[in-house]
Amino acid sequence: MPLQSGSILRHRYRIEGVLGQGGMGAVYKAFDINLGVGAAVKENLFTTEEYARQFRREATILASLRHPNLPRVTDHFVIEGEGQYLVMDFIQGVDLRERLEREGPIPEEECLPWFLEISDALAYLHSRTPPILHRDIKPGNIKVMPDGRAMLVDFGLAKVVEQGNATTTGAKAMTPGFSPPEQYGTGRTDPRTDVYSLAATIYAGLTATIPEDSLERAMGREELTPLRKRNPDITPALAKVVTKALHVDPAQRYQTIGEMALALNSATRAGQPTLVRNYPNLERTIVPTKVPKRDGVTGPLAVQRIRKRRIPPLLVAGIAVVLIGIGAVASLPSIAPRLASIFAATGTSPTATAAEATLGSGLFVTSTPEQLEASPTVGQVEATATTEVSTLPTVTLPPTSTPTGGGWGQIAYASNRTGRPQIYLINIDGTGEQQLSNLEDGACQPAWSPTGDQLIFTSPCRLNVDLYAGSSLWLIDVDRAGNASDPRQLRTAPGGDFDPAWDTNGDRLAFTSVRDNRPQIYVMNLDGSEVKNLTDDLAQNRQPVWSPNGSQMLFVSTRNGADEIFIMPADGGEIRRYSTGAGQADTHAAWSFDGTLILYERALNGFPRLIVSPFEEGGTRELRVCPEGPLANLTMGEPNWSPDGQWIIFETWPDGVNHNIGIMRASCTNFGEITTGDGYDFDAVWRPVP
Repeated sequence: MPLQSGSILRHRYRIEGVLGQGGMGAVYKAFDINLGVGAAVKENLFTTEEYARQFRREATILASLRHPNLPRVTDHFVIEGEGQYLVMDFIQGVDLRERLEREGPIPEEECLPWFLEISDALAYLHSRTPPILHRDIKPGNIKVMPDGRAMLVDFGLAKVVEQGNATTTGAKAMTPGFSPPEQYGTGRTDPRTDVYSLAATIYAGLTATIPEDSLERAMGREELTPLRKRNPDITPALAKVVTKALHVDPAQRYQTIGEMALALNSATRAGQPTLVRNYPNLERTIVPTKVPKRDGVTGPLAVQRIRKRRIPPLLVAGIAVVLIGIGAVASLPSIAPRLASIFAATGTSPTATAAEATLGSGLFVTSTPEQLEASPTVGQVEATATTEVSTLPTVTLPPTSTPTGGGWGQIAYASNRTGRPQIYLINIDGTGEQQLSNLEDGACQPAWSPTGDQLIFTSPCRLNVDLYAGSSLWLIDVDRAGNASDPRQLRTAPGGDFDPAWDTNGDRLAFTSVRDNRPQIYVMNLDGSEVKNLTDDLAQNRQPVWSPNGSQMLFVSTRNGADEIFIMPADGGEIRRYSTGAGQADTHAAWSFDGTLILYERALNGFPRLIVSPFEEGGTRELRVCPEGPLANLTMGEPNWSPDGQWIIFETWPDGVNHNIGIMRASCTNFGEITTGDGYDFDAVWRPVP
């Protein structure tokens, strides 16, 4: 029996409607009450054990994936006697099948960026260990979101290629017109299967017609109708690329998604790339058969570089030992002045060798950019050639003295303990807690003025999310005793303003806004005048952070695919990448008060960990906070420096349920939890020195 609108599934998911329905179950639009976000709930009604096994496999596959053009699985469960349920991101937008049925062929300038995004997602899937084949690429499984991103959905027919390709798992099925001949019967599928299906989807997108069935073509009963016969506006070069990828013989197609994507990008009109996006997984996997003999190439995919050979681990380890012994003293002084207090706290000297400093500090150099590219699992001992760690000192009780952190020893944070999130003030020893806001629609994202006597925050706020559509910025005064004024709403615009950040003078704000239908970084005066969009591009840009001297700004952007940290002048201008997350999500940057270190959150294998990077090295060197020892696996997100730089506060959930505000020294000692009650505590920010 279908789930009814308004019903609550598993005490968490409120069903809002049916997105699609079939004999084996349905897909529902739902609302996650715990997280305050939309979700899609996919249902399987146990028609056969094979369908149940296939459904479990889809959940397992999706749960391990992190790519901006793939949905995330957030939950999977079974209700005995009823069904099997998979919960994932709700992808807004329209699928290509609906778009084609409504509007007909799509101009190549409009749709090629979508197909290159899907190509990057497929390159990511094919590069997993073990590789994953989608095997059901078709217009109905590609959705275009309101921000213009294309999402590849429905992994019901996905296959995991096991070691040595000896055996495989996955359902055998096909979609006429979009599946290659090898997907029929007992044929063997590989990455070239996805090459064919993507090409068939491109054919349909450009012509609004399904290409002739591959099996009929392979048996000589039908021929592929040329693309330009169906749509004369298609450029000959592009038609040639799609036709090659649609060959019934896998050996005659492009052999990898990267090879096909490179050809697609080169086939744009008049040879001039019209695409403005970056495709990091394609750039890492493209291996041309011949390297061009020219110095320069154009276009985001025209990297045309050969993948670096991976050095055997034992050889890497040997080289690392030699390099540490030879070059440590020369490399350390660049960050020694800033880390002196950290070394002092752990009994090491700022003039010690890198190996000695690493053993004492709890921070370690993870890898060079080249090693990051070769090994995306950053910060793990087995994944880096330059890692040296030791067991950390025994964790002690949290500090209790008010001067801890070099300021008032207070933080502001958001908590939903009474229902909707509100802003609270608390001493870092857990005493003196006071509620500062009481807005019906909730409040979060507090940001202190430089003098520590005012807070700007975001409302409405249901919970901790990336985007706050329809929100505004609010201001309150807070005296030293914790008394707060009535909140005042700042001048706003339709869409939503959030992620507030004060400049060093306290008279200008940076913030994120979706007033132009996609998140961009804006600045304005405190009175709401002189509003300026600093980014104004097709990427999703958010979470601005001023440098201590006010000259530069860090922010999070999807311009390379996954969330990464970028930097630009405070008034806008040239944007360059700062973090090198190797496909992992980097967010919530925090600039140390002296400007020498950048601290941020990295989602390592889906779990938030803290990374610190010396600013003067431009993000080329990254250090993991707490790489080993009792805190190595502690969840740590949304970090914030103390004014003296010796302490870090962050969001943590050691019990896996309640989200609390944690505190520890930058040396990864003296860990404690400032808040310990039920509920979701987040967005902690240290009160500045007056």
